[in-house]
Amino acid sequence: MKVKMDRGSGKDNIAMISKVFFRLFPVQVAIVAMGSINSIVDGIVAGRFIDAGTVGVVGLYYTVVRILEAAGSVLLGGVAVLSGRYLGAGKLDKTRGICSLGFSMALFVGVVLALLSLAFPQTIARLLGADADLAGPLATYIVGYGIGIIPQLLAQQLAASLQLERKEKLTQAGVFVMIGCNVGLDILLVAVLKMGIWGLALATSIANWAYFMVLGLYYLSPKAQLRPSLRKASWKENGSMIRIGLPNAILVGCLAARSLIVNRVLLANAGQDGLSALSAFNMVSGLAIAVALGGGAVVRMLSSVFMGEENREGILSLLRIALTRVMLLIIAMSIVFLLLAPVVAGVFFPDRTSAVYSMTRQLISIYALCIPLCYLNIVFSNHCQAFGFGRFVNTISVMDGLLSVAVPSLILAPVLGALGVWLSFPIGIVLTTLYCIVSIAVILKHRPKGLDQWFMLPPEFGSGESLVLDIHDMGDVTKTASSVENYCAKYGITGRTGTFAALCLEEIAGNIVNHGFGADRRRHHIEVRVVIKDGSVVLRIKDDCIPFNPREWYDMVDSKKDPTSNIGIRLVYALAHEVNYQNLLGLNVLTIKLNV
Repeated sequence: MKVKMDRGSGKDNIAMISKVFFRLFPVQVAIVAMGSINSIVDGIVAGRFIDAGTVGVVGLYYTVVRILEAAGSVLLGGVAVLSGRYLGAGKLDKTRGICSLGFSMALFVGVVLALLSLAFPQTIARLLGADADLAGPLATYIVGYGIGIIPQLLAQQLAASLQLERKEKLTQAGVFVMIGCNVGLDILLVAVLKMGIWGLALATSIANWAYFMVLGLYYLSPKAQLRPSLRKASWKENGSMIRIGLPNAILVGCLAARSLIVNRVLLANAGQDGLSALSAFNMVSGLAIAVALGGGAVVRMLSSVFMGEENREGILSLLRIALTRVMLLIIAMSIVFLLLAPVVAGVFFPDRTSAVYSMTRQLISIYALCIPLCYLNIVFSNHCQAFGFGRFVNTISVMDGLLSVAVPSLILAPVLGALGVWLSFPIGIVLTTLYCIVSIAVILKHRPKGLDQWFMLPPEFGSGESLVLDIHDMGDVTKTASSVENYCAKYGITGRTGTFAALCLEEIAGNIVNHGFGADRRRHHIEVRVVIKDGSVVLRIKDDCIPFNPREWYDMVDSKKDPTSNIGIRLVYALAHEVNYQNLLGLNVLTIKLNV
């Protein structure tokens, strides 16, 4: 039974989650958009300053890029979910172990793939389908790109950890450095120094190293809480990490298979113009869908945290934010993309009377209308991944990534040509949505009612005994302290333990109000969650003020020299059996445990 003493706690909960969501959101969007921007730049530079055949060479390497994406997706997905769960449960050491595991596995995979690229470029080129004319240039590109594989995979892991540590600006700086280096070096090495395809690959690799070094500098600082360590990696969690992240790899693999099928269908029914239109669309579609993918990634991360907290209200608030405020932004973006369809098509194909221009404009316009529904599916699948519905998410990945688009293309293209393929995109998204709706009804054995059932929150999840309180000012501190003592008494915990719990809350919350609320001009509040579990009273005090670690203040003074200094904090450490602090995702979270 959940007890809420403050009627405004729902709004306060949404406000705090919204603040965290929209701080993480831009970084996730930028990371997704970064790859698309670099692809567009590489394609333009290759076509303009080398030759059209080079664009084809880069296209052949796309299979390896997909392999890298699949490996990175497995690690990122598993790390995001597991670290979020442990973070929500207040287990900082476990969170460190998972982040270190992701980094260690990324290093291992990166070294293997880099060595293969450097040692066997000709063999890889032949496996990718290069003929005698393309094998040499492709082998050169493989070696150049291979130099940057290790930092590419490691930087993905560091970017995820930095968001947990509230270092979004550093991640944004890394993204800008990456894009700037890639663009500048493409122009310098290819356009100016005429280094050809070797320069094109080298520019990407150097940019990957620059991105990694910008992010990695923070982990040389003693302030880093999630510094990667091979020794501290939670190797026993490796199977769980791979299992949880597997849907991401399945989706990437299905998208690659879908590309092969759709490319053949287009060549057979729409010729080279149809294939060129799809290629141009693929270069810009990453930008179009970046906002949706970024929103989905934040949902996965925060859903994992709230799962660890067993915080049902937090997850429902998160979903409401994602499906209202972010959805409005997604709709606005789809309208902009629709209006810019003629301009975008014209960038690639200036002759507006050509068939390829018309096909490209048509495809972009059709896809723009699909983005909101696509975002809904992304939010749903990321939430399900966070909750461990692995098999269900795997089937969604196969459905969305392959079957729902490939099958309609095979049926419609012989009749409608390129338009049949274009229409397969909205048809596929609708089919995936219907599949999810029917599957939910089958799993629940009835028609879903309410947001919690639509997103398959187990009835028992977050149903344990707890007291949730909100503090807005000093007057609330005394009231909530009394509420804690009364709540403990209600469940038979009387005497010293209940009094100590109330006293600990009063001291810590009073410190936060006095020193945190006035530190800036923003409006703040404190959320207190009291849980009686396993013979203990657990206080979980969460605020969105400046970082404040009471342990540092506790260690700062010598009680023998100044018995009154920080006496309130020292009292808390004296009364409690366990005190844990973490500042991750931009929130101070202090967990105080008192044994009965």
